Amino acid sequence: MSGQSETVPELSVRSHVGRDLLAAAASFRSEEAVVWEYVVNGLKYVERGIVPSVQVRVDKRKKEIVIADNARGLSEGDLQHFFTMHAENRERRAGRPGRGKWGTGKSAAFGIANALRVDTVHDGLRNVVDLTRAQIEASNGSEIPVTWLVRNEKSANGNGTQVTISDINLTRIDMESIVQYIERHLAAFRGVEPQVAVNSHVCEYREPQVSATQVFKPSAKQAALIGDVELTIKVAQVPLTEREQGVQVTAGPGNLVAIERGGIEHKEFGSWLFGEVDVPALEEPGQPIEPYDSSRSLQLNLRNPKVIALIGFLGSKLEEVRRTLVEQAAEARKSEETRRLQTESDRIAALINSDYEEQQRKLSQIRSATERGGMVGDAGQGTPAGDDAGAYVEGTTIPGNIPEPEPKARQNGEHESDDHDRRKAEVTHRGEPDESGVHPLDPAGGDGSARRRPRGGFSVKYWNLGREGDRSQYDKGRKTIYINLDHPAVEAALGAGSVEDATFRRLSYEIAFTEYAIAIGWEISELDPDTPADDLLYEIRSSHERVARAAADLYR
Repeated sequence: MSGQSETVPELSVRSHVGRDLLAAAASFRSEEAVVWEYVVNGLKYVERGIVPSVQVRVDKRKKEIVIADNARGLSEGDLQHFFTMHAENRERRAGRPGRGKWGTGKSAAFGIANALRVDTVHDGLRNVVDLTRAQIEASNGSEIPVTWLVRNEKSANGNGTQVTISDINLTRIDMESIVQYIERHLAAFRGVEPQVAVNSHVCEYREPQVSATQVFKPSAKQAALIGDVELTIKVAQVPLTEREQGVQVTAGPGNLVAIERGGIEHKEFGSWLFGEVDVPALEEPGQPIEPYDSSRSLQLNLRNPKVIALIGFLGSKLEEVRRTLVEQAAEARKSEETRRLQTESDRIAALINSDYEEQQRKLSQIRSATERGGMVGDAGQGTPAGDDAGAYVEGTTIPGNIPEPEPKARQNGEHESDDHDRRKAEVTHRGEPDESGVHPLDPAGGDGSARRRPRGGFSVKYWNLGREGDRSQYDKGRKTIYINLDHPAVEAALGAGSVEDATFRRLSYEIAFTEYAIAIGWEISELDPDTPADDLLYEIRSSHERVARAAADLYR
């Protein structure tokens, strides 16, 4: 080799402009995202005092979409800037951050179509240019020729731009999706009351009916990254469609960059929440990791530190509101459930008391036929079906006195204690109301307030007795059967359905009937402690069998 040094060309990054444009276009995968790209320009770049208006015309037969606006239009120089890849947005350079950060207007159409025409008027001069996919693919890599159809032609029309997207590659153009997409995004422009129509449909942002609104501020640590923003979360009165859900994140007025749901969309009441938050900090220049990309996907970049703080703030507050709704709903259900449980317990008590009254009636008849005088008439007076409404029995609600019964003459071998035991064993004692009385009484016939012991008989209540408690408890003094709602079996039966669910009802009847049968056994044993065990078991089984048969229809 000679001593002469070889010249080495400088290394540089280069780009093929055609491929670059088509790569940017690939981010726009749907007609709604493409149309919105041009609609939003018409809404954003208007002269002061002008109400922004945009007309979208969708021609499915011709496979063509036209977007016309009354914005300030584009001059020849503006068009050159418009077709420059990654050119700095002039609005941002002028200190007005907002849309247009990525300069994707030139490429969006090619996400779904093969041709783009821009027909624009600015300050009385009209310019019309064409760009096609064929021109892009045929470019030499350094530039793409754009066809001028009209150049600086004088026009009497006002300012505005008409964008025509033609030779659309989609099998079907979904106009409904375009309308819904536009209407959702119009929320960010409510302050300027924009007018947008798609064919003959006038687009309007219709905020869902709101039942509650809450406003949140970030923590000091979060605010250091995202600013002292204000998050508004609203609770809809009904579940929202997917397009309506979530918090709209803007980075300046009209610059919707994301819709965030905080991961609650599939949780209970997650689909009822929506809201908004404006975070200008997402537009701060010099961020090494962009908070969002050019695809208009309405998703934030979770690797950006500001986004991480924002998502943490949004997610925690959405979850807070959702949990409150869940708790409120649980309380409401609990209140309604309590009413239903009371209805069900009254139904069970009615069955039990029907059996109990019938057995007491039969017992009274047998005793009346076989015994005379003494205490026999007092036994079982508590629950005959024909009790007078004005009669009172031993109970809990009002003061009174219960007279001591006259003991019958003792037979040979009987003692005074035997009489005492028999008085203890009486089912219910009659009494007389007396303000200074020492015995609590209840109306025998019931006045609507003494539900604890209907007509002196049994009551059934659902109660929280703890997970470690038995399925049921029996209070002999109040003749009340308590069914334990906390017992795992009862809890599972109720949790799997509702109070009216057959599984829960059957379990409730089984528990109540079993406890009732055992209660009858207690009463018999108290009446006669010497009753043989075989007889007690027989009475318990018989009692259970009777009420179970009486409730057969309710088991179905």
